[in-house]
Amino acid sequence: MSCGCMKNTGNDRGKQQVHSHGSEENLPADDTKSALGILNERYARGDIVKEEYLSMKNEILSR
Repeated sequence: MSCGCMKNTGNDRGKQQVHSHGSEENLPADDTKSALGILNERYARGDIVKEEYLSMKNEILSR
């Protein structure tokens, strides 16, 4: 079952790439910034509550 999270690869054919929701260890700095950005957006939309947000943020920053 797909989560619907898709990213346009920007090529002429408009193919899309599905990303993984699995646990990633030792994220590079760019991935950490991206993960925090996504987390911030989810919190701002109300998808997650403050406790979940803080827990996830701490997990991301501890990698």
